[in-house]
Amino acid sequence: MTATITKTNVNVHANTISAVDTVSKASLVVMSAFSGMVGLWAATCFIGAVISSGPVGMIKGLTAALTGM
Repeated sequence: MTATITKTNVNVHANTISAVDTVSKASLVVMSAFSGMVGLWAATCFIGAVISSGPVGMIKGLTAALTGM
């Protein structure tokens, strides 16, 4: 007795965007927007610190914070 194997190729192309793809893209946009806002906030805080204490004062503050003096 011999067995016969039949091989069938099925090509399926999905042209629709699934709900998971849509949610993934939306979450990527939201995370990018929030990370951009955090970056702007950090730059604003850094500029404010430079204006209020000057670059030398910031370096002194940094060394004081690192050394504990």
